[in-house]
Amino acid sequence: MKRREFGISCAAALLASLSGALPVALAQESQTEEKKLRILLIVGGHGYDKKNLHDMLRDFPNATFEEISIPEKQDMLAPGLSKNYDVLVFHDQSFFELSDEQKSNMEKLWGEEGIPTVMLHHALISHPDYPLFRELYGAQYLLKETEINGRKYAASSYLHPTDVNIFIAEQKHPITEGVSDFTINDEVFKNVYYDPHINVLARTDHPQGDAPVVWTHTYKKTPVFGMIQGDAGGAFNDPNYRKIFYQGVRFIVNQKSE
Repeated sequence: MKRREFGISCAAALLASLSGALPVALAQESQTEEKKLRILLIVGGHGYDKKNLHDMLRDFPNATFEEISIPEKQDMLAPGLSKNYDVLVFHDQSFFELSDEQKSNMEKLWGEEGIPTVMLHHALISHPDYPLFRELYGAQYLLKETEINGRKYAASSYLHPTDVNIFIAEQKHPITEGVSDFTINDEVFKNVYYDPHINVLARTDHPQGDAPVVWTHTYKKTPVFGMIQGDAGGAFNDPNYRKIFYQGVRFIVNQKSE
């Protein structure tokens, strides 16, 4: 074969190869885009450090987020939500009255559909008279002396700002893996109700704060991840906090998909 013909033949073969590979590459890229974690942030009822919380979510690798405020968007929290979002992150502090329909929708969303859910700081206080949230999060900040399962618990308290020593209780857990003990300036809660079945991953020794500060929990079909810290911007900027948050979100999403 002549040199010129050989060159044309090779070029044709290369083009054919590329034309076949291009759709595959595009399909793989499209598949990667589809796999981006879709986060829904729920806020309302309390001021919060919007800039730093949003920055933390924007920096979440291979993830996107949207924010809604309740009670305005409360009706979104209903069955079918997992078609549009992979995980819910609550940072609200809600005391508004829920309708029977809204309660029924949430009980189906978490009890039957089981969308992965994250509880951050203020959300621990939400809807104190509606047991679903205490059962969902595996913990609750008590505004007054409260009887739970036949036992009386004192009202909770808080202290802010203060330096909080965080000790990793499970070094090899996927949520805390690669994180060493650290100190963060934030708020602590005392006399919180904790479900005895939560899995505590990090603790504090602060005298005016309860020991559990990071945990996992399961409510019926819903994997849950909770973090006490998250009041101040310093928390959302802290690399240790971020790593625990990112790994925690991924962990419960994977728990649901397995």
